[in-house]
Amino acid sequence: MDAFTRHRRVRFSETDYAGIMFYPRYIEVLNDAVEDWFREVAECSFDCLLDDYGIGSPLVSLETEFFKPNRLGDEIEIAVYVDHVGASSIRFRVEARNGDEIRVRSLLTHVCVTRDIAKATPWPPSVREKFVKGVH
Repeated sequence: MDAFTRHRRVRFSETDYAGIMFYPRYIEVLNDAVEDWFREVAECSFDCLLDDYGIGSPLVSLETEFFKPNRLGDEIEIAVYVDHVGASSIRFRVEARNGDEIRVRSLLTHVCVTRDIAKATPWPPSVREKFVKGVH
């Protein structure tokens, strides 16, 4: 499967005094793209998971490499790949590119948890089936 992508411009609110994108904003932007993937590719948004299945999918692990900064006004592409689907987790590789250059790469792991007990639980089979189709 090809990457799920989002294009966006680095905003003033995401930069530090030098006009460089501040690293915590990257994490928000990358995780927002994963949330969009759930809604648009897996066709099961976070609110759908909660309302229809009584489960959530919080971020539980994050590993990030920063290669080169993005600056205010840069056009970036966020690419989301499904790296691994487990019984109760899903790991994404997410890259922020500026042109052909990878600026940031992250591995983000989300886990399936029950809403009432907040304990890890297996993905519902119909949801997991959609995830497995996206493994790259």
